[in-house]
Amino acid sequence: MKLSSLVLLICAAAVSGFAPALQQQTSSALYMAKGRRGGLTGNGNSKLNKPKSIGGSDSDADSKPKSNWVQTSIPSIKSLPSEKNVVKLVDTQVPSLINKQTNPTGAVSIVNYEDKTYCFSSGCASCQIPLTKGKVLEPSDETNDEARLQCDFCGATYNLRTGAPVQKEGGKLFGFLFSKAEEKELPVYGLGEQGGKVSLMFHE
Repeated sequence: MKLSSLVLLICAAAVSGFAPALQQQTSSALYMAKGRRGGLTGNGNSKLNKPKSIGGSDSDADSKPKSNWVQTSIPSIKSLPSEKNVVKLVDTQVPSLINKQTNPTGAVSIVNYEDKTYCFSSGCASCQIPLTKGKVLEPSDETNDEARLQCDFCGATYNLRTGAPVQKEGGKLFGFLFSKAEEKELPVYGLGEQGGKVSLMFHE
């Protein structure tokens, strides 16, 4: 009986000895995870004071909370593509957009529709394929007076201004492979200019 009590006391002491170490490790891991999340969105070091908004993407962005402007490497507004209804990729060198494998220059998509410039993710939110062959579609009943953008590869269709997914305009050969991802919103960015430099607006 005494031997059993001794064994139980030793086990209890061992457990209580390890408990603080485990708690400390968990707290450190959570702190590091929060740090990584901050780094991924990390636009704070490039934050600007409300550049003058231009274009059509997220034109009411200034009224939305938790948004910030990030300066890009785009030399001027005049250098943005102006060809109508044709999606073009433009390099920004914005750190939070850079991915060494898929987007090494932090590119975004730019399209001119009815004399308004729209800016959004370089790749489709559903299949991740670049939107260089994306098709600009006329507004539908679902989008009211707002145009749509369709991925040429999977057929995913988005509201051109808000990036919200909308009903497809006909099927695509590989569309069924990405049907589960079609509810993802396409990231859109506000465009602005300050001191002759082009900036993007991000929402946190």
